[in-house]
Amino acid sequence: MGKKWTPCFCTAILGVLVVLFTWWTVSWGQIALTVLGALIVIRGLVGECCCSGDKKGSSCCS
Repeated sequence: MGKKWTPCFCTAILGVLVVLFTWWTVSWGQIALTVLGALIVIRGLVGECCCSGDKKGSSCCS
């Protein structure tokens, strides 16, 4: 059997920040979106939760 899926709240927070910076007009918003996008891509390539922690059977951020 494969690994049991556990949610990664850090990636969810990154997604919320992307939405926030999309609608919030600030001079550095495009830089923030670029950095957040890069973090999401890196997280996707690594295939692991971006949080540090070694809790088995629970969310990586809890």
